[in-house]
Amino acid sequence: MKSQDHDVAIIGGSVSGLAAADNFVDLKKINEVRVFERQEYDDKRVDCGEAINDATLVPLEKNPSNGFLNNVTGFQLRVYTGTDRSSAEEPLGVSNLRCDAGYICDRDTVEQQWARRLSKKGVVFETGKSVTAGEYHDITEEYDYVVDATGQPSLTHKINDEVPDYTGDMVALNASVKGNFSDYIEYPRIFFEGYVGYSWSFPKSETHANVGIGWAGDQRPNDYMSALEAAAERNGFPVPAQEDVNIYTIPRGPSLEPQSVHIPEDNVFLVGDAAGIANRYQGEGICQGIRSANILAELIAEGRESVYPDVLFNNMKSEYRLARLMRGAWVEHEDPQLLASVAEALEGLTIDDITRQPRRVIGRVIQHPVVATQLVADSGMLKRLLNAYTDTWEYDTRKSV
Repeated sequence: MKSQDHDVAIIGGSVSGLAAADNFVDLKKINEVRVFERQEYDDKRVDCGEAINDATLVPLEKNPSNGFLNNVTGFQLRVYTGTDRSSAEEPLGVSNLRCDAGYICDRDTVEQQWARRLSKKGVVFETGKSVTAGEYHDITEEYDYVVDATGQPSLTHKINDEVPDYTGDMVALNASVKGNFSDYIEYPRIFFEGYVGYSWSFPKSETHANVGIGWAGDQRPNDYMSALEAAAERNGFPVPAQEDVNIYTIPRGPSLEPQSVHIPEDNVFLVGDAAGIANRYQGEGICQGIRSANILAELIAEGRESVYPDVLFNNMKSEYRLARLMRGAWVEHEDPQLLASVAEALEGLTIDDITRQPRRVIGRVIQHPVVATQLVADSGMLKRLLNAYTDTWEYDTRKSV
């Protein structure tokens, strides 16, 4: 290191980058924290979602001024036969999952207010311009620690011509719309319709919502916007204007070999989507990104940053395994009624349970022996179980699993 006090550069100023800055600015061993962000915080930003399942991870007061608009009771899963149906068709199954710390947010405002908070604490922001390859190399020379929070594929992998290292992704569209959402403001809705993915309507208030659609599997429509419009019409939420729609790529975590999240020769560390750690079943990446930044900062504070890849992977392992099994409930069976039965078996659990607690999910399913038997009565599902618990992933086999 160049001195006793170290300088940190963070490339990417969305939630993962902001979380990293928030951690580093308070560390005694850190002198300067500088964030490089390609967008302006005062402009409309291209973001990938506005539901935060654990808002306690964001160090802002939870009020509308900071972008926290709807403190939800939970989320409602609604399982249908497929996309070839009328809007009047009743769901095969409905399940309410609790989420006490969940908020539907205005993501632009959350990030804007978080950046302002950090500026007051001394973090330096350079915004409105992408980091070039030359600038990237200068940054790695100048700063003691470099955090890449740019997304998948990371800027680091683009510059090093290593984008193929990522082994899977998901794609999603979302927008904010106006309408009447009073019927389900406490339980925002997630619609499963016979493909690997889902659409959603997440009320921010009784008159505004974030709506969208995403595909986690390899089979995707040719026209994403038309698919979103059709999902809106089937599921009773307003069709967003095309110019208001964001489209983005999400990692199919773990989409990157664990050791690749640290480049020792440049002391570069990847967090969030750049580290390939989003949930491959439901696409969540906000909380995962924040947690990865928290882990990294804690290890650097302890002088143990070299173990970051292993600690991050072990922290995410239960979530990876559970997401693979939940995804398999559809991929291996393609049976909407079975998926509906699984959803109903999970009634009353929390979002954290179905995201990060495999034992609770498996324990609940076992209480429904017919459903449990159907799930495991398939060689593909058994293979998923074996691969998940032997930590065999796409980067090991370079095949879809």
